[in-house]
Amino acid sequence: MIAVKPVPRGKRPGVELCNLCGMDHDGTDAGEITSIEDAIKVGEDLRHCWFRGHDQAIGLLRPGAHREPFCSTRPQIEWWAGQRFRLRAASYAADLPKWDDYVSWLLLMQHHCVPTRLLDWTENVLVALYFAVCAVQDQDGELWCMHHTELNWRSADWRNCFPDSAPIRSLAAAVFLGPEQLAEFRRELKAPEINGPLALIPPYQFPRMAAQFSRFTIHPSGTEREAQIEFLLRGDSLVRYIVPASAKRNLAARLGRLGLSHETLYRSLDSLGRTIRDEIVERDFDIKEPPRFGKER
Repeated sequence: MIAVKPVPRGKRPGVELCNLCGMDHDGTDAGEITSIEDAIKVGEDLRHCWFRGHDQAIGLLRPGAHREPFCSTRPQIEWWAGQRFRLRAASYAADLPKWDDYVSWLLLMQHHCVPTRLLDWTENVLVALYFAVCAVQDQDGELWCMHHTELNWRSADWRNCFPDSAPIRSLAAAVFLGPEQLAEFRRELKAPEINGPLALIPPYQFPRMAAQFSRFTIHPSGTEREAQIEFLLRGDSLVRYIVPASAKRNLAARLGRLGLSHETLYRSLDSLGRTIRDEIVERDFDIKEPPRFGKER
């Protein structure tokens, strides 16, 4: 297989770059999603893609540990958070990963809201749309569609990445090991050169992951723009749809009627309570005749 090296995006004449990420979004923006039907069309046509929704149009695809305020709070924030979580987790749970199962520790940390180098994605476009509309409703949101296999080809000349894949284990170990230990680990692992984030197909370790059709990208350390998803992927491999604020309330209501709610996506008593709070203030719906399709008999 021929390695595909990342190609940075430059500014085109007459095109303003995003002041958040320095990226030309004109090359990725594919219009607006204003209805459930729009989202279903995206999901049907882009079955090869993973999806991610933001309730604000921030123009960035960064994991929690690489965002403010965490990334600038202290040096080596990932190592600092990872060591403390592993050392203290045993006082709360008995069924924990082995000490050197770095990928499982990252997934557990992500599940319990620790900022990590993992970024959540989903295979279900309606799940992504829910996250684009469910919280902030007075600002435009965004829905990203990413060709995950293309990302792996460009980042590591690799196809599908699983928890036991060498590139994934290499990136996960970097959170928990010092430089010398990491170098030795990578030599033994025979890990390939990694140019950017990798798309990880995870095991469904928690009910929430199954409910959300979870997928992840795992990101290397560093803030170089050329090593970010927005610069590695070009053309139709990464597109963004804007979800207008004016459409969010209706979209959230329709998603709820289709069974996508905090309760069904988070699978906990707290999420059940939140869904019931929403249902209390929802208007009663009219009973309508069933829609009929095809020829009448």
